[in-house]
Parts: sequence; structure tokens; C-alpha cells
Amino acid sequence: MLPEHLVPSRFHLSSSPDNTTSTDNSENLTQGTITLSDYESDILISSAATGQSRNMLFEECDRHLKERLFRAAKIESFSRLLNSLQAEGDINAQELSKILTQKTAIINEQGNKIWLNLITRETSDPIFYSLEEK
Repeated sequence: MLPEHLVPSRFHLSSSPDNTTSTDNSENLTQGTITLSDYESDILISSAATGQSRNMLFEECDRHLKERLFRAAKIESFSRLLNSLQAEGDINAQELSKILTQKTAIINEQGNKIWLNLITRETSDPIFYSLEEK
């Protein structure tokens, strides 16, 4: 607790008699609250003094946002496809785990090549994953 001489006078609490009952207080508690929906139009539309949007994600200034969302959608659709194939019996769990093991090994091998290139700088060209059959 701060001493009163350190607190500005506008922050001093004055004691006022409470004539209202507790039921009146509970009814009035939610009347003056502001919700997020009150600020929705300001959040989505308004811009700062510099002309840029206050919420940079809505303006998609992050250049990788679309790519990450697209990847997440591809992963989700791929997992749904695998689940439906397993449910229909077109592919069993053993075949699926074998395919996943093979592709994981390929991805890890390619990742090791990328890390080795980042460390040694053997090639200046970028190295990318290639999961297609050659």
C-alpha cells in the first residue's frame, strides 16, 4: 500500500455511504460493461494515423500467412482422406504406417542435406524437399 502523499489526489477514494442493497448492485453490474462486439467495427475497419491498419493480420502484411493457412488446410484435408480410406478399408493401418515411415525417412534425409548445406555453404542454390518420384 502506498502512502497517501505519494498518490495523486484524483486517485484518493472517498468514503460514501452505501444506501443501495446488494440485489441492486448485482442487477446494475452488467449494464455498463463494454463487450468486444462494441469494438468490432473499429477493429476490422479502422486505421491508425499513418494509414496502416491497426490489425496487421487482417491486412495480410505477413507474407507467409496465406502459405501457412494453405498448408494447414492441405494437412487437414490429407488427414481426413487418410481417415476415410482407413474407415472404408481401402488401406490398412500397417500399410499406412509403412508409407509414413518411408516418407519420414526421406524427409529426414532431405532435412539433413539442407542443414548440412546451411552449415557448410557448399551450394548457394536453395535446397528444397522433393517428395515426387524421380
